[in-house]
Amino acid sequence: MINQESALAQDRRGLQRFNLRLQAILQQLRDQDQALELYTRDISSDGAYLYTDSPLPLDSDVELTLYLPLGEITKSKITVDGRVVRAERDGVAVRFDSRYSFTPA
Repeated sequence: MINQESALAQDRRGLQRFNLRLQAILQQLRDQDQALELYTRDISSDGAYLYTDSPLPLDSDVELTLYLPLGEITKSKITVDGRVVRAERDGVAVRFDSRYSFTPA
């Protein structure tokens, strides 16, 4: 029998997650002066988990810039607003506000 709590957690995520380490800049929208340079642990079309020793408070509105490698020298970036939905000892989960998707090549 499947644990009901595990099943609910699985349903909430619903979207495929990719273990993808990307350089990122996380900035609280209220405090434009403080930006954290972080790395993602994983990412999906509706959010990302980022490693940090200084988690932001829950429900913090943030701007996240993700840097995508396009080759050995070239990078591209995606900027998206979001909200901190989980804070843990080693990082934060950010849910994206925009609607778009990441898909494997």
